[in-house]
Amino acid sequence: MVVRHTIQGYENFLKFMEKFEANEPVYVLYSGTKLPNGKSWCSDCVEAEPFIEEGIKAAPESVHLVVVEVGDRPLWKDLNCPFRKNSTTKLKVLPTLARWGTQKRLEGDQCLKVDLIEMLLTDDDD
Repeated sequence: MVVRHTIQGYENFLKFMEKFEANEPVYVLYSGTKLPNGKSWCSDCVEAEPFIEEGIKAAPESVHLVVVEVGDRPLWKDLNCPFRKNSTTKLKVLPTLARWGTQKRLEGDQCLKVDLIEMLLTDDDD
């Protein structure tokens, strides 16, 4: 079973990743923060969620998935959003599923394709 971690906000994300040590691949799913109803404010993230969940089933059991809720809509839409400006995250769109420490990522509509998600999560090529 994939080991899941949920982080809220930029500062918490930076602190978590700084201290996080894993011997296995780490994937980061960037998504809009969830509302009280349990769904993200980001409709694209809500649409992609079942596809991502299906694709994750193909991942090796030792994989870590860090789910990062980037913040509310106004924060995300701000062009100075730290997730957009950070040279490591370089987010352009939500949702984004990325292999940490590499350039490999799926963005937006690509997260609606289970085969692409499976390929990202099972690719051993660094």
